[in-house]
Amino acid sequence: MADDIRENAMSGGTPTRLRGLAANGNSISPTLEEVMNAIGIYTYGFVLNEGEEKDLGRMGNGIYAVMTTTRGNAAIYICGSSSQCFVSDGESNIFCDYTDGTKSIVFGRKETNGNFFIKNNLSYGHNMVIKRIVI
Repeated sequence: MADDIRENAMSGGTPTRLRGLAANGNSISPTLEEVMNAIGIYTYGFVLNEGEEKDLGRMGNGIYAVMTTTRGNAAIYICGSSSQCFVSDGESNIFCDYTDGTKSIVFGRKETNGNFFIKNNLSYGHNMVIKRIVI
Protein backbone atom coordinates (compact mmCIF):
# COMPACT_ATOMS: atom_id res chain seq x y z
CA MET A 1 0.00 0.00 0.00
CA ALA A 2 1.34 3.44 -0.94
CA ASP A 3 1.95 6.03 1.73
CA ASP A 4 -0.44 8.99 1.77
CA ILE A 5 1.08 12.29 0.69
CA ARG A 6 0.09 15.48 2.50
CA GLU A 7 -1.81 17.93 0.28
CA ASN A 8 0.88 20.62 0.58
CA ALA A 9 3.62 18.11 -0.35
CA MET A 10 2.07 17.08 -3.70
CA SER A 11 3.93 18.09 -6.84
CA GLY A 12 2.46 19.76 -9.91
CA GLY A 13 1.80 18.08 -13.23
CA THR A 14 -0.84 17.30 -15.80
CA PRO A 15 -3.62 15.29 -14.18
CA THR A 16 -5.42 12.35 -15.73
CA ARG A 17 -7.76 11.99 -12.75
CA LEU A 18 -8.82 14.38 -10.00
CA ARG A 19 -9.85 13.88 -6.39
CA GLY A 20 -13.13 15.12 -5.04
CA LEU A 21 -16.35 14.49 -3.17
CA ALA A 22 -19.63 13.23 -4.58
CA ALA A 23 -22.89 14.93 -3.61
CA ASN A 24 -23.37 12.28 -0.90
CA GLY A 25 -19.93 13.03 0.63
CA ASN A 26 -18.16 9.92 -0.66
CA SER A 27 -14.67 10.27 -2.15
CA ILE A 28 -14.48 10.07 -5.95
CA SER A 29 -11.72 10.18 -8.58
CA PRO A 30 -13.28 11.44 -11.84
CA THR A 31 -11.39 11.71 -15.14
CA LEU A 32 -10.87 15.15 -16.69
CA GLU A 33 -13.49 14.30 -19.31
CA GLU A 34 -16.03 13.44 -16.58
CA VAL A 35 -15.32 16.75 -14.83
CA MET A 36 -15.65 18.72 -18.09
CA ASN A 37 -18.93 16.97 -18.93
CA ALA A 38 -20.25 17.70 -15.43
CA ILE A 39 -19.65 21.42 -15.93
CA GLY A 40 -21.08 21.39 -19.45
CA ILE A 41 -17.98 21.27 -21.69
CA TYR A 42 -18.03 18.43 -24.22
CA THR A 43 -15.36 17.47 -26.78
CA TYR A 44 -15.95 15.54 -30.01
CA GLY A 45 -13.19 14.44 -32.39
CA PHE A 46 -13.51 12.70 -35.75
CA VAL A 47 -12.29 12.57 -39.34
CA LEU A 48 -14.42 14.33 -41.94
CA ASN A 49 -13.58 12.88 -45.36
CA GLU A 50 -13.64 14.81 -48.63
CA GLY A 51 -17.20 15.80 -49.56
CA GLU A 52 -18.58 14.06 -46.45
CA GLU A 53 -21.48 15.29 -44.35
CA LYS A 54 -22.07 13.90 -40.84
CA ASP A 55 -25.34 13.97 -38.92
CA LEU A 56 -24.23 14.82 -35.37
CA GLY A 57 -27.70 14.41 -33.89
CA ARG A 58 -29.29 16.62 -31.26
CA MET A 59 -26.25 18.17 -29.64
CA GLY A 60 -28.15 20.96 -27.89
CA ASN A 61 -27.89 24.73 -27.66
CA GLY A 62 -24.58 26.28 -26.70
CA ILE A 63 -21.34 27.82 -27.83
CA TYR A 64 -19.36 25.69 -30.26
CA ALA A 65 -15.68 25.96 -31.16
CA VAL A 66 -15.14 24.03 -34.39
CA MET A 67 -11.57 23.36 -35.51
CA THR A 68 -9.84 21.57 -38.33
CA THR A 69 -6.51 20.40 -36.96
CA THR A 70 -5.53 19.53 -40.54
CA ARG A 71 -5.40 23.22 -41.50
CA GLY A 72 -5.20 24.73 -38.02
CA ASN A 73 -8.27 26.93 -38.53
CA ALA A 74 -11.16 27.38 -36.11
CA ALA A 75 -14.54 29.08 -35.86
CA ILE A 76 -17.01 30.04 -33.15
CA TYR A 77 -20.75 29.39 -33.39
CA ILE A 78 -23.52 30.35 -30.95
CA CYS A 79 -26.34 27.89 -31.50
CA GLY A 80 -29.90 28.19 -30.32
CA SER A 81 -32.87 26.61 -32.06
CA SER A 82 -32.30 28.55 -35.30
CA SER A 83 -30.20 27.40 -38.25
CA GLN A 84 -28.42 30.78 -38.28
CA CYS A 85 -25.51 30.44 -35.84
CA PHE A 86 -22.14 31.40 -37.38
CA VAL A 87 -20.15 34.02 -35.46
CA SER A 88 -16.54 34.18 -36.67
CA ASP A 89 -13.62 32.23 -38.08
CA GLY A 90 -11.06 34.99 -37.62
CA GLU A 91 -11.43 35.95 -41.28
CA SER A 92 -9.97 32.66 -42.54
CA ASN A 93 -13.14 32.50 -44.65
CA ILE A 94 -13.45 28.69 -44.64
CA PHE A 95 -16.33 28.18 -42.14
CA CYS A 96 -20.04 28.97 -42.39
CA ASP A 97 -23.42 27.70 -41.21
CA TYR A 98 -26.14 26.07 -43.31
CA THR A 99 -27.86 29.41 -44.05
CA ASP A 100 -24.80 30.08 -46.26
CA GLY A 101 -23.46 26.56 -47.01
CA THR A 102 -20.88 27.65 -49.59
CA LYS A 103 -17.62 27.65 -47.60
CA SER A 104 -15.17 24.78 -47.04
CA ILE A 105 -16.56 23.62 -43.66
CA VAL A 106 -20.29 23.96 -42.95
CA PHE A 107 -21.64 23.45 -39.40
CA GLY A 108 -24.97 23.86 -37.65
CA ARG A 109 -28.64 23.05 -38.03
CA LYS A 110 -30.37 22.84 -41.38
CA GLU A 111 -33.75 23.69 -39.86
CA THR A 112 -35.13 25.15 -36.64
CA ASN A 113 -34.69 22.69 -33.73
CA GLY A 114 -33.22 20.11 -36.13
CA ASN A 115 -30.17 17.90 -35.78
CA PHE A 116 -26.66 19.31 -36.08
CA PHE A 117 -24.62 18.54 -39.20
CA ILE A 118 -21.09 19.19 -40.37
CA LYS A 119 -19.98 19.05 -43.99
CA ASN A 120 -16.60 19.15 -45.71
CA ASN A 121 -16.87 20.82 -49.14
CA LEU A 122 -13.17 20.29 -49.90
CA SER A 123 -11.45 17.59 -51.94
CA TYR A 124 -9.41 16.30 -48.98
CA GLY A 125 -10.19 15.07 -45.49
CA HIS A 126 -9.98 16.96 -42.20
CA ASN A 127 -9.34 15.96 -38.62
CA MET A 128 -12.08 17.83 -36.76
CA VAL A 129 -12.46 18.79 -33.11
CA ILE A 130 -15.64 20.33 -31.73
CA LYS A 131 -15.92 21.74 -28.20
CA ARG A 132 -19.41 22.52 -26.94
CA ILE A 133 -20.10 24.69 -23.93
CA VAL A 134 -23.66 24.36 -22.68
CA ILE A 135 -25.42 27.63 -21.90
